[in-house]
Amino acid sequence: MRAVIYARVSTEEQAKHNFSLESQVDLSRKWVVDHHFKLACEPFIDAGESAKTMNRKALARLLEYCRTHKGKVDAVLIYKIDRIARNMADHVAIRSLLSQYGVRIYSVTEPIGGDNSTSKLLENVMASFAQFDNDAKSERTKDGINKRVSKGEISWVAPVGYNNVMKPGGYKTIVPDPERAPMVKKLFEEYAKGIYKESEITRMANSLGFTTSKGNKIRQQVIHKMLRSKIYTGTFMHKGKENQGVFEPLITTELFERVQFYIRTKSGRLTNHPKRALNPDFPLRVTARCVCGGRFTGSWSRGQLGGRYAYYHCAKCHKKSVKKEVFEEHFMEFLTRLAPKKEEMGMFRSLIIDYWEGKHTELNTDIATIDRNIEKVEEEKVRVVELTKQNVFDSETAKEELDRIKEKITVLRLNRNDLQIEEFDVETCVNYCLYFMVNIYKLWYEVKLTDKIKFQEMIFPEGVLYDYSTFGTTKTAHIYTLKQLIDTPNSTMVLPRGIEPRS
Repeated sequence: MRAVIYARVSTEEQAKHNFSLESQVDLSRKWVVDHHFKLACEPFIDAGESAKTMNRKALARLLEYCRTHKGKVDAVLIYKIDRIARNMADHVAIRSLLSQYGVRIYSVTEPIGGDNSTSKLLENVMASFAQFDNDAKSERTKDGINKRVSKGEISWVAPVGYNNVMKPGGYKTIVPDPERAPMVKKLFEEYAKGIYKESEITRMANSLGFTTSKGNKIRQQVIHKMLRSKIYTGTFMHKGKENQGVFEPLITTELFERVQFYIRTKSGRLTNHPKRALNPDFPLRVTARCVCGGRFTGSWSRGQLGGRYAYYHCAKCHKKSVKKEVFEEHFMEFLTRLAPKKEEMGMFRSLIIDYWEGKHTELNTDIATIDRNIEKVEEEKVRVVELTKQNVFDSETAKEELDRIKEKITVLRLNRNDLQIEEFDVETCVNYCLYFMVNIYKLWYEVKLTDKIKFQEMIFPEGVLYDYSTFGTTKTAHIYTLKQLIDTPNSTMVLPRGIEPRS
């Protein structure tokens, strides 16, 4: 009896469980000796490949080898049945294909491979359990992570400055590293002074003896990531949502925000005076510019009766000061003008949904291409049968050709199964975007200072111009640029299908 060995491990499995390829191959070789088999060739190995898909090069080579060496291979030996596939349909397809070549699947750790009904039943049960285990594991992992996240806990790899610890409940969390946590805080404080570059902070970290968990010197890439990570304030992001953690923060939110402003300043994204920009009384002095090219700043003045009054004024031309409430009221009016009209909302919705449906069409086109290829291969099968009837092919040649065709069809069908279109609630997403566009002025008014500045950078990447009566801009976010084109009297744009807003 001659056997070939197939081994597979994903990067994640090997990292988490030390489920190495070497151990699979070694145990498989021992099984071959113990059961008086002989190896037909060197093992086929897929390193770092997932069994959830059929895009595995070594598995494809194994199937081809079994076909081209038909009669010279009796068994495919695997460490465990889920090494071949974690999907019942894929397992049955592979087993059927190998069966045509006279090859059975044997497992080192499971009682399958026999020719009796009991062994076949066990193989089906094991394959079903492999799929069930994969599905259940995925659900448990997601549920566990979501549950811990809702409680403010994280279980993934701790960022530099924290250590992973195991809690009594059997899951990981993070706690401050007694050696590195004070260094992290110091590096944030030093950068917040606004006089150091990231490269200088990196040298400072190494001079303090700040090392990675493996004892290596800190690289600038680590410092770059660290200075931008909000997790040090005790909060963390998960699926686009900010969560309050139950672990101990290393720095204050105020310190983190000050560091972010210096980061943006050094990258040229904010004013050269970040300390002055970070003022809750004058949020628009980061964004607003005078028609002379200068930036608006803000200040308080005392009135004749002793009261304090807030004003915006251009730091360059000093043309005149504008009361804070008037200045910001004009800005709110400008935001209101940006909001789309009812008929435009329907157009936006149609455009976006049309684009999304176009993406689905692309995937469906790929599936259709595979279907056409399957039809062509099926036609080859019919031609082989016809040529055999005409005695052009002898029975042995015909059998070999039909086996090759069946293998090709199986691979095509497996690849077709991989092209699964992800379900996505595009209507909900579009409605959320439209809510943002329609209520842009309310959102700006209600958010806190730091979010106001992020908001303004996102909508007005090059700032806004003020001519002392109204605001305007040369460049807005793409979606608002589209609106401006539509608003143009001579616009050639027309509404696509369904100009009425969809319900």
